[in-house]
Amino acid sequence: MNAFARFKDNLAHLSLAGGSDFETVSFEFRCPTGLRGGRPAYLDLLAQGPAGIVAVESKCTEHLAPKVPSFSPAYAEQIRDERRAGVWFRAMETMLERPDSFALLDVAQLIKHAFGLARCFAARPTTLLYLYWEPLDADRHPVFRQHRCEIERFSDLAAGGFPAFRAQTYGELWGVWQQTARPRWLRDHAANLQARYAVSLGGG
Repeated sequence: MNAFARFKDNLAHLSLAGGSDFETVSFEFRCPTGLRGGRPAYLDLLAQGPAGIVAVESKCTEHLAPKVPSFSPAYAEQIRDERRAGVWFRAMETMLERPDSFALLDVAQLIKHAFGLARCFAARPTTLLYLYWEPLDADRHPVFRQHRCEIERFSDLAAGGFPAFRAQTYGELWGVWQQTARPRWLRDHAANLQARYAVSLGGG
């Protein structure tokens, strides 16, 4: 999460998922789901401001390994509030019925994050941002193309849910930070991140 460390002392310039004017930012934010004996959701970053919440699940290369969604029976048994009638609960039921629907996108983790956010911030506009890295030549590699396709399908599945779901590459985010209206230090920071991480893999 070194992309965000500079904002600890420059929070006024942080923009995420179309949001800005954040007042606090937390790393490894603990967000209980409300299940008895269950583990809380841990968000890589959580930014709060007057306009609402943006919670970030960050991926570097973890999304390149196959995954099978898994849910404790407690989710179906103990979630009895408004979340049960929501989009994210239906998404969980879909995953339980068709666990092989997604291979690279960790849909179970995202759904559990959503349950935690919906419980912790029920009265505030909230967005779950899936932020991920991919190389400059991602189009040449089937694994990255598949990952993108899974994000698109999951975005459709989660459409209209609370929290809202958005996905963005790190490259896209750094591009926003490099806009000319941004302060010089932020444009330099984004350029340094791109110089280090915006690479091509070759082959394909």
